[in-house]
Amino acid sequence: MKFSLVAISAAFIAGVSAVPAGTPTASAPQATESLGWAQHWIKTESGQFLQSATPWQPGDAVLGSPLTAGEFNIVSTSLVDTVHTETMTYATVAPVTAGATMLKVSFEEGLITPASGGTFAWSGTEKTLTWSRPDSTFTGWIACDNVLFANLKSTVPAGCSSVTISSFVSTFATDSA
Repeated sequence: MKFSLVAISAAFIAGVSAVPAGTPTASAPQATESLGWAQHWIKTESGQFLQSATPWQPGDAVLGSPLTAGEFNIVSTSLVDTVHTETMTYATVAPVTAGATMLKVSFEEGLITPASGGTFAWSGTEKTLTWSRPDSTFTGWIACDNVLFANLKSTVPAGCSSVTISSFVSTFATDSA
């Protein structure tokens, strides 16, 4: 089979022009995307990664695939993903209400503010993600249908599981721990 330089060039140009030119939120990372400088993957012991329910957009914080994992850092006590969004998204924890035993974690778009739902921090040599707020007692993270919550009790509600989420600094999210 023979290919002419013109045919190869035309195919190449067609392929290049067929690639959508979008904002950073329009392009999903590939399995080969490397971790950004000073960023962290946040991973459970079972290999799920912290991310937004709609990747790289505001929404519920969920645990899911390494292919759609957020790349995070803690900036001024806020957990932020600045890599895949035109503006940054930051994690916030729902306000405490009477009788609350768990608080939903979500990602919002915009500037980081002190009212962004508490203080996020790394703890220990494993860099376990922790959270605190003066009006609540944080006992750990729980996942209910892969949606992330801050647990305020020592027990885990039926249908949910206790999860430890820690920094995973590796070139690719798909690397083994």
